[in-house]
Amino acid sequence: MFLTTFVSSLNKGNLITPILLKRKLIVEFRSTDKGSHFLELSSSESKLLSIQPVHVDFVIEGEESDLEEVFLHPISLKQLISFGKLSIKGSYRDFLRLEALIKLI
Repeated sequence: MFLTTFVSSLNKGNLITPILLKRKLIVEFRSTDKGSHFLELSSSESKLLSIQPVHVDFVIEGEESDLEEVFLHPISLKQLISFGKLSIKGSYRDFLRLEALIKLI
């Protein structure tokens, strides 16, 4: 699964600390094919959540294959949104944080 690899890479490096600065960011990856996956990003660690959290800061929605493309191929999240393959809900600041983390890994 693409998110497991992403979380593992984030936890190995010290990339997330300067981007989040003691803030917790909960991201929902909503697949039209397979349901939702929840990711908690914080300056101390990143982890996949097994249950749905009470509050979600940012939502990325699309087909599973398009969600995987963001993490496995050189196409950016912004490009997939402009092509209409993914949609997002949340603040632009959270979008920039998430895209920076994806590009760093």
